[in-house]
Formats: sequence, C-alpha cells, structure tokens
Amino acid sequence: MKIHDALIVELIKPDRHGEATGDIIKIVGSSKIKYQLEELVYRRGQLTNQKIHYLNVMDQVWHSMSPDIIVTRLRPTSEERAKVVIEVETDVDFDFGKSLRQIKNYNKEFFDVRVIIPAGKEYEMFAPLYKNEGFRVWFWQAVRVWQCLRCGNVTEKAGPIQPKCNKCKKYTEHRLIELKDVKFDEFV
Repeated sequence: MKIHDALIVELIKPDRHGEATGDIIKIVGSSKIKYQLEELVYRRGQLTNQKIHYLNVMDQVWHSMSPDIIVTRLRPTSEERAKVVIEVETDVDFDFGKSLRQIKNYNKEFFDVRVIIPAGKEYEMFAPLYKNEGFRVWFWQAVRVWQCLRCGNVTEKAGPIQPKCNKCKKYTEHRLIELKDVKFDEFV
C-alpha cells in the first residue's frame, strides 16, 4: 500500500456502505456529501506557447485532470459551493511547484480547491504560499505501521523512511500496512 492510498482511506473512513465518516466531513463542513475518487475531468483551455502548423494559436484544446477527491455537498448553504476538490500531498517526493500548478489547474474548473500537505517544519513553510494563492490548507500527520517482508515483524515509525527491523536487526525491505494516530488540522 502507498502512503497516498492510506491517507485517502483515513480521510474518508468509509463505512460498510461507502458513506464518509472521517475527517473529510470536517474539511468540507458537511456530513451530507458524496465523493468521487480520481475522477477524470476534461476542461477546455487555450493552446499556448505551442506552434503547431495545422492549428491556429487561438484554437481551444481539451485538458484532462483527475483530482484525488471531488466532494459534492448535497445541501450546500447559499455561501458554499456545491463541489469541493481535495488534493492530498505526501512526504514522499513532495514538490511544491508541481502541486501548486496542479491545484491551480483544478481551480479553473471547480473554484473551491483544498490541499492537504504533511505536517512538519520542512512542509509547513509552504502553507502560507498556498494560502496566498487562495487555497485552504490542511496538515496531516500519522504514524506508519511497517511490516518486515523477511520475518513479518511489525514496527511503528513516523516519517517516510523504512525502519530497521527490531527482530532481524537489519535494514530489510518493509511494506506499509496501515496508519495510526492520523490527524488532519487546518492551517489558519
């Protein structure tokens, strides 16, 4: 399992019917929601900085995107938008510039985009930059539960680096099996 997948599950915490019961309710401000994961959405845009001999520069092209989660509020208030996009960033290969470009692209279609980034000094410094661009920012933190692929021993550790196996006494290959103590807090 990848950390990204585990965070999505922890964020939504679906019950046996698939209804959201997790912190996604707090993030979008409503329990009356439906959600779509990795939904492919097409947006019409202008062709820019490309000179293709058979297309006019002003021709429109279709851009595809697939946000992590598209939430639809079933009963939005008058000041809320019905759709909210949530993009989850992990501490594995975090790239602020790529993330910002991605959510700016989503913002052209959905207008209410929120980003969830890892907690920690090396990531939290980007929160004001996201906020300056008009995005609400949330932090996530969790303890990873790793299983040694050699002996099956389970180790809990924060951070993306696989632990040293306590039983094998070596750095062996591990796999992520779950997350514990997951918290989502808004940057204000």
